[in-house]
Amino acid sequence: MMKDRRDTVKTLAKLDDEKATLQAKISKIEKQESDAYELALASGWSQSELKKMGFTRKTGPRRAKKTKDDSTTITPNNGQEASAQTTPQRE
Repeated sequence: MMKDRRDTVKTLAKLDDEKATLQAKISKIEKQESDAYELALASGWSQSELKKMGFTRKTGPRRAKKTKDDSTTITPNNGQEASAQTTPQRE
């Protein structure tokens, strides 16, 4: 009786490992797909053209556009970090 119980748990553990392996592969492929989509956009394809062919941007975090940051980070003698906005000097 104990052997049967043990075998069912072994089967469950094996399937759980296989599922984790497949989920890791899917995550890797989704990352590659996202990179390929971004590359297609960068090479001149529009989102509407890609959509007409059946390719859509997957939901999730998008790459942030680079923006100019006018703030400066200063570290005073006490080691705490503080941010300061750079502003034009007035006379």
